[in-house]
Amino acid sequence: RRAGGMRPDPRIPRQVRAARKVASVAREAVVVVPRGQTGWRGPLGFPEASAVWEGWWSAQGWTPFSFQTQAWDAYHRGKSGLITVPTGSGKTYAAFGGPLVDLLTAPDGGHQGLRILYVSPMRALVRDIASALRRPLADLGLPFEVGVRTGDSTSGERARLRRRLPDILVTTPESLALLLTDTDAQSRLGDVRAVVVDEWHELIGSKRGSLLELSLARLRRLAPGLRLWALSATIGNLDEAARLAVGENRAFEVVQDLRIERRVAVRSILPKHLPAFPWFGFSGLRLCPEVIAGLDPEVTTLVFTNTRSQAERWFEHILRAKPEWASVLGLHHGSLDRTERERVENGVKDGSIRIVVATSSLDLGVDFPRVQKIIQIGTVKGFGRALQRAGRAFHRPGEATAIWICPSHLFETIEISALREGLKRGALERRRPFSKPMDVLVQFLLNSAYGTGFTRAEMSALLKDATSFRDVTDGELDWALRLLTDGGPTLQAYPEFRKLALVGDRYQFADARLARLHKMNIGTIVSESGMQIKFLRGASLGTLDESFVSGLRPGSLFHFSGRTLRLLHVRDMTAYVQLAKGGRAVTPAWDGRLFPISPDLATALRLEVDRLARGDEHLSPELTAFRAAALRQEATSKIPRADELLVERWQNADGHYLFAYPFLGRAMHEGLGHLLAHRLAKQAPNSISVSANEYGFALLSARPLGADSEVRAALSDRRGLADDVEASLNVHEMAKRAFREIARVAGLIQQGSARDRKTVRHLQMSSALFFDVFLRYDPKHLLLQQAFREVRERQLHLEALEAAMLDLEKRAFLFETIPELTPFSFPLYVERIGSRFSSEQLDDQIARLQRRLRDRADRKDEP
Repeated sequence: RRAGGMRPDPRIPRQVRAARKVASVAREAVVVVPRGQTGWRGPLGFPEASAVWEGWWSAQGWTPFSFQTQAWDAYHRGKSGLITVPTGSGKTYAAFGGPLVDLLTAPDGGHQGLRILYVSPMRALVRDIASALRRPLADLGLPFEVGVRTGDSTSGERARLRRRLPDILVTTPESLALLLTDTDAQSRLGDVRAVVVDEWHELIGSKRGSLLELSLARLRRLAPGLRLWALSATIGNLDEAARLAVGENRAFEVVQDLRIERRVAVRSILPKHLPAFPWFGFSGLRLCPEVIAGLDPEVTTLVFTNTRSQAERWFEHILRAKPEWASVLGLHHGSLDRTERERVENGVKDGSIRIVVATSSLDLGVDFPRVQKIIQIGTVKGFGRALQRAGRAFHRPGEATAIWICPSHLFETIEISALREGLKRGALERRRPFSKPMDVLVQFLLNSAYGTGFTRAEMSALLKDATSFRDVTDGELDWALRLLTDGGPTLQAYPEFRKLALVGDRYQFADARLARLHKMNIGTIVSESGMQIKFLRGASLGTLDESFVSGLRPGSLFHFSGRTLRLLHVRDMTAYVQLAKGGRAVTPAWDGRLFPISPDLATALRLEVDRLARGDEHLSPELTAFRAAALRQEATSKIPRADELLVERWQNADGHYLFAYPFLGRAMHEGLGHLLAHRLAKQAPNSISVSANEYGFALLSARPLGADSEVRAALSDRRGLADDVEASLNVHEMAKRAFREIARVAGLIQQGSARDRKTVRHLQMSSALFFDVFLRYDPKHLLLQQAFREVRERQLHLEALEAAMLDLEKRAFLFETIPELTPFSFPLYVERIGSRFSSEQLDDQIARLQRRLRDRADRKDEP
């Protein structure tokens, strides 16, 4: 109140006046952290608002970290930027504190619309964030509403948000894109004062991130005064990440606290005896007894897997071995129905579920304070992902944590050792964004055409503010606009591709029906056409790939959502099932990609192999476990040093084999293998097959595979690299597959409405038709060129391949002719024969091979 008077000060809104009463009560019960101690002054002229926030922190018994007060200060100085600290250190409140105090000091009273927007990449994380934001509001009795909008939101929840947006909204990138298509987006979003983007590192390098960049650039034009803060825990290129979030040519600050160290211990789950010939399956199930021995139903544990199929199989095996754990055991992955996912998440929080088998659906910042142990099945293939998953345990500031890794095959023991050593050095991967993906631009132009639409000048200025699209030329923008207004040279005869019309100087939708259809298909990363799985009575279990269900017959048994199910019939993209008992059931396989090993981890892996080659006396437990295989390798061949490349030659009834071990990761090995095969075949006509894994590659042919000097030259000569790589692979077919996603993102093909979803086969045929038409009649079509560019950059990795060859040029080549398979070559041999057998037959084949090789080794070892 004004000094000497009793009237309320008009500068202080009624929210603060109400909250001050709560703060005064809090001060009587606890000691408020003095501003001199926190180093935070708060917004100038409104000490009461700052006191409310500080009082709440004190009531929790907390003292802010310096990075949190830095973030609050930076926000009140009008800054945007990036907050990066270890997982579990309190990034959410670091980002929320400044905007909340700013909301308290707003010149208006009561609800005036959306003021704080919080964007998260995962639905499970959205619910968790909303709960964290509601906590201080409820404790302080503040009249601010927190709403949630995701793909899981019910029709009633969406209707309420259409009528009235809350003060604070937590949403996903796709839902934000939908909000921006509202005809009254300017009035609904124009008063946004703060935007927080969580887990930003997870979006960089994906088209979801590219679309979010454009959405944020448009939001900045609707609400020019907003401040944006991105949150990231695990990323190497901080400045680039910050610039991608806040916009091109805008000032930003990076807030971090190097004194906060989240100690992560890397431990391994190993059997008592490891075979000299390294193979025990990519599922890792042969170590299931050892994993179960490390589980305790009284200790809340997350068991992470790298694929949904692997999660289903591990859940089934744990439940079969420990049926008494049924009530405390849960399964969580993205294909399960929302109700089941929420049941498991809530069970972990309230302690009723204490062991969860999960995929990456839970490896982001979901807050599970009860979790005490993390087990990872198979290696995580990167330092950042290891930190992310380890951070799910003891999710509290400064708390030490550990991740127990169960290798799925023997070579992964070396990966575990490499992971531990790399984390000690503070290794973190960089995330590389897409460069002007034209399919995302085309979709964004359609997203922007709702309501009054946009002018060309407005769109050109907006693109200059989005880092990934700053290099879009005037000609490329004009091409995209022509594609949407008349279909371009190849599609102008078809009215359905004339989606936009120029009304005056503004681009708007030409047809209300096309506008409705596009809104149903907004979202860059569109999942494969999933088939709903339902009980006959109607309860939904989730979705499976259509390709898997189409391979089943009525009466077939399969495992899904932790149950054994019998397929009854399929109707309208829905598979109806009933519970089943007994019988032989199959585990679903989803169409997806395995995690590739990161280049940084591949480098660390080579250093660990070097330690084995040097005979280092101080080995990690994992390298010690690998020692039996290493001794067998040395007895029949060699172990390469870090500056060497081992090449093994072997001949059997199949033909002539060549095994090489650069230790550069599967992607590089596939490229090098096909390049070598192509160059050797040019010198002497030959039919050569190629297989690869994370550690090396193998060539097989009916004829000898070149002289040593020819192999060396083929792997180190960088002249004509791009032409030779493209000639060695079916780049045309690879580009056709890449074009399928591009066509969907750009809206050339659409999955249809919720009631009329297109099948996978329909989408494949449609995209292939467009690809062939463009290739024949419009080879300069920018979406077609993008497909080939993505293949070169994202699949062939030409720049990285050239760097790898420069590295190989400096290495000494070790050529060895081996009398039999070695521990290094055995997995590559299995990789090749794996396509000829079912999983059961493959296991039998591997077991026979291992017995035969062991018997030979034992006979040689006899005196």
